[in-house]
Amino acid sequence: MKRLAILLALLFAGAAACRGQVVTLDECQQLAQENYPVIAQQELIEKLAEFNVSNARRNWLPQISVSAVAAYLSELPQIPDNLQSLLAVGNVELGSLSHGLYGATVQVKQPIWDGGMIGAQVAAAKAEGEVSRKTWETEMYALRERVNQLYFGALLLQENIRTVDLLIADLERNYRMLEAMLQFGTAEQNDLDQLRVEILGAQQQRSQLESSRTVYIAMLGVMTGQPFTAETQLERPEAAVLAHSTGDKRPEMALLDAQQALLDAQRRAVRASVMPQIGAFAWGIYSNPSPDIFKSMADNGRWSPYALAGVSISWNIGGFYTKKNRMSQIELNERRLESQREAFLYNIRLQSMKEQAAIDQMKEVMRYDDEIITLRTSIRQRTEAQVQNGEASVNDLLRDMNAEDRARQNKTAHEVEWLKNIYDLKYTVNE
Repeated sequence: MKRLAILLALLFAGAAACRGQVVTLDECQQLAQENYPVIAQQELIEKLAEFNVSNARRNWLPQISVSAVAAYLSELPQIPDNLQSLLAVGNVELGSLSHGLYGATVQVKQPIWDGGMIGAQVAAAKAEGEVSRKTWETEMYALRERVNQLYFGALLLQENIRTVDLLIADLERNYRMLEAMLQFGTAEQNDLDQLRVEILGAQQQRSQLESSRTVYIAMLGVMTGQPFTAETQLERPEAAVLAHSTGDKRPEMALLDAQQALLDAQRRAVRASVMPQIGAFAWGIYSNPSPDIFKSMADNGRWSPYALAGVSISWNIGGFYTKKNRMSQIELNERRLESQREAFLYNIRLQSMKEQAAIDQMKEVMRYDDEIITLRTSIRQRTEAQVQNGEASVNDLLRDMNAEDRARQNKTAHEVEWLKNIYDLKYTVNE
């Protein structure tokens, strides 16, 4: 029973720790990448690339083939009459051959020089595997932007909730002040009712913010695979210092480089396809009749083994017919890749300039937030004192309190927006 109580206590403590955990943006990025379904493709891509390269290299291994034939010969070799006479004198008898031709062949071919075709196939297999890997990395990189959107959206709601909590605390403090004034006849019930309405409105606003934040946190939990709850707190990230970059570190650029390498391998394959090929071969044949026709006739169609070996040279000139068109297609694809590269870098430059301008603009706006809040707080405090002395109305107090609350919310929104712009730029240039 004691062990069960300890186990339950540990489980409840773990659940409470999970509910009250504080997570960072970097942790969410890492967890999202580990949890994303496409992550399972990485191992498959690596294995597929290994198989393709291995298969291409196996073309250097001896190629062995086995074949068999059964045929009918419409015409057979005949011994000339004068030769038959000589054979008869020597008491040599030769039978006739059968119209059937039977044989089995084992053929072994070993490439010696293929004009670079196998090397081009190996290079193409490696390039295709690299293209698949870079495509996967590009898709995984795009996940960062989605996590940023959810994280900063939830963070802004979280900060707004804290601001509303400050407003509620101020309203409740003033409510207690007016209650005390009401007992001494220096305040009216209507003043208390007005503050009560404002408190309820602020609580209603907090409930809406909390509901929206719960949705954001739940979506972030699905992406990261973590049991995030409404109690999960998000840590405000540090303001990163970014170096000037043109976007050449983006995985899309690496993908374009991999596609260029694949085109280079295809060009090598086209050049190799019009080269002659040299190889060694060996045949092992078991046939009836054998090449020694007289022996077969003497033995009445006996099966005989024999071998054939040598060096072969082959040259398929049909590749010349399409070589020019294939090379032109590769050149067009290279021009298309170069155009995509220039367009991508151009868009990155424009986007980074826009985001940098937004960062600078928001930084300039933030210079005034603290001073505005200080002044609004001072105004609200003086109005509180005036209300307490009967020199100002509750409406005046509510007006100044709402103005102070808006100033705090503006500061929060500016700071979170500023951080989001920084991390948007960080994503754009991959810093």
